[in-house]
Amino acid sequence: MNDALAGRDHSLHATWPLHRRQLLQLLGWYAVITATWIGIGKLITGPLKDSAVTRADLRAAKWFVAHRTPTWDRLTVWGSGLAETLTKIIVTTVLALVLLKVWKRWFEPLILAVTLIVEASAFIVVTTVVNRPRPPVARLDNSPVGSSFPSGHVAAAVAYVAITVIIFWHTRKIWARTLAVIVTALIPVVVALSRMYRGMHFLSDVIGGALLGAAAVTITVLVMRRAPEAQQAISDTDTSALERGAATRADTDGSSVAPTARRCRVLASMPPRAVASPRSR
Repeated sequence: MNDALAGRDHSLHATWPLHRRQLLQLLGWYAVITATWIGIGKLITGPLKDSAVTRADLRAAKWFVAHRTPTWDRLTVWGSGLAETLTKIIVTTVLALVLLKVWKRWFEPLILAVTLIVEASAFIVVTTVVNRPRPPVARLDNSPVGSSFPSGHVAAAVAYVAITVIIFWHTRKIWARTLAVIVTALIPVVVALSRMYRGMHFLSDVIGGALLGAAAVTITVLVMRRAPEAQQAISDTDTSALERGAATRADTDGSSVAPTARRCRVLASMPPRAVASPRSR
């Protein structure tokens, strides 16, 4: 039993796709996106402070305040909670453990975990350096982070797109892919509207957060899928998908002729008297 456990541990260790090269690439890209978003934030709070961008931001913030209702006050608590810090940590941890259990390799769980780490670490640095004040409206939430740009909630919500990427790798079923796209596209929209409604972010904040989350997913996937272990995982997944598709087609094609073929084999094995018509008997 101990030998079996040791064998599984060794096999799992062999699937680890993060090596020095991947770590350095992730670190490099992290520095690039962090510097880029700091630059964007400084533009908004500096040269563009009195521009059409910030005027549109203020109009949008005031519009949401003017359209508040008790019902939407309650619903947006849930909408905002979809990407709260605790929520995203729990969801990512549970999904990563499930993926690790199902496929017994690190590639898919690390896609989720590394995406979240890249997004969260970039957000913390950017929002601290930019330090943009939140909208000058009545806010419905309190936050330990006083800076508004970018929206960490929206960035985290978009980071869930990594789940869709994994689903696309593992199935060719249209309904599964469509469902994944709809859910992971709808969550960021709900979170963004909720955060603006509650007076926590400007429109440009949620756009910046969405782009940051998308950048985190893209960088993580592009870097990690180049690792040899990741290439093997993707190859195995493609092979399995093709085999399942072939089996399904074979079952479908054979279903219409199978009953007739079975009847023919039964009749052929019966003696002539057994298959004679009632009239002849």
